[in-house]
Amino acid sequence: MSGTITAACCIIGDEILSGKTQDTNSHYLAKILFSLGIELKCVQIIGDNREDITKSVRKLSSTYDIVFTSGGIGEEEEGPTHDDITYEAIAAAYDLELKLDGETYEYFEKQLEKGKLKMTKNHARMATFPYPARLLKEKRDIPIPIVVVNENIYILPGVPVLFKVLLNSLQTRLALMSGSKFYRNEIATKQTEVMIADILTEIQSQAMNEVKIGSYPLWKDKDGIQVIISVSGKDQLKVDKVSQEIMTKTNGWLYSSLL
Repeated sequence: MSGTITAACCIIGDEILSGKTQDTNSHYLAKILFSLGIELKCVQIIGDNREDITKSVRKLSSTYDIVFTSGGIGEEEEGPTHDDITYEAIAAAYDLELKLDGETYEYFEKQLEKGKLKMTKNHARMATFPYPARLLKEKRDIPIPIVVVNENIYILPGVPVLFKVLLNSLQTRLALMSGSKFYRNEIATKQTEVMIADILTEIQSQAMNEVKIGSYPLWKDKDGIQVIISVSGKDQLKVDKVSQEIMTKTNGWLYSSLL
């Protein structure tokens, strides 16, 4: 899939690694990026450790076109906790300062006043961003900025509701960067994965990198389906052509399609 924009995701949080919290953000990100034609190539999960965050974002930023981080920036009403160090760690990765953003500070201050709470230095940390950086506010009704460092690192919160809202606000921008979307067909067959392995290998070899083929066995399907075969790419005609060849050679049928 030559020319495809690539992306990576860095999930930050000890609570993810300990099993206390289940990561759903990378799954949502993968679906959004696929729909926009951006290929998510890597997902890393790391703990709340400054050195690990610094190393991770540097490596990912230099390897992929876009990097998304999730977590470790403080989203609770009480303010950030002691381990919310993502802004600090990413600033350190690129020798940046940390600077209070007055507009974001005022927003948090007003929100706290509604709950009859006072602004503290910990709350102020949530409005203290790496500088220089881009502060994206893609929609007027979303006052919390998405901080972009090193031109391609998009720093997002870990709370799933906020993560989704802010990621959704980026879709128009990301779609313009991508330029074209992915198409995907799914094919069902009653033949086993072993029976169709050579067939799929040959078809994938002929398709080169323009189409990706994946096979996913099912366990005790009520309709007797043994395998779901995924065919994806940016050229719908090629995706459909390869899908038809697979259906013919595996006695399969179209299970679903995603445009």
